[in-house]
Amino acid sequence: MLETYGEWVLHRERSPEYETHVRNTLAQLVPIISARLDRHQWFGSCIAVSAMLTRMLDRLGVWNTIMKGSASIYAGIDSRHFAIVDSDEGEGFETGHQWLIAPPYDVVDLTLYYQRWPPTDSAFHSRAPRVVLSERAEVVRARAQDVIAPALLESGTDAEMHLRLRDQRRFGSLFPARRIVVNGLEIRYVPSGMTVPQEPLEGINTVARAGVPAIEVWREDVAPAFGVA
Repeated sequence: MLETYGEWVLHRERSPEYETHVRNTLAQLVPIISARLDRHQWFGSCIAVSAMLTRMLDRLGVWNTIMKGSASIYAGIDSRHFAIVDSDEGEGFETGHQWLIAPPYDVVDLTLYYQRWPPTDSAFHSRAPRVVLSERAEVVRARAQDVIAPALLESGTDAEMHLRLRDQRRFGSLFPARRIVVNGLEIRYVPSGMTVPQEPLEGINTVARAGVPAIEVWREDVAPAFGVA
């Protein structure tokens, strides 16, 4: 059901007026959310922020869906990875990364900069974009190093381990990997699945390690900016 919805969002007919609405809505919404991330130093919360963003876009009339998968960042021979195939960090944490598709945008990502970057990654972190809004991003073929944490590959783990991801090959044919280049970095987004928050906006991030409840951002910042309730 969720995958069918995602395909519909991706391929539904869109009028020029609707696409203008999407661009205008995100142009206004994204700086509001980004400012909150910076204000609260909202690190390590791509799940909560993606959930908040999708529910807000629903209210603002923008069709969208959340992708979960891997984001890998390359600069020459160096790279950093938020890989879906990685060591389990325990309850309350998930591997990989989350972002949105909101056509005509192939990638809507407000949290890559706010991932949990190690202190030793300051040079990479400083170049990571705070906002990714990408239309017609290049479609690429996902590689093992795009979805498997380097430590697992270097330890001798099977280089085809990514094929053990549930239905990765078929899913990737429907929602392909994308490549963008920004600030001298090559960023590869590889979807491995979809997700949707179980709660309405009022229930998102009410008890969290970082940030504030999503409804607070809506009531204090977003609703007044858009002139809605």
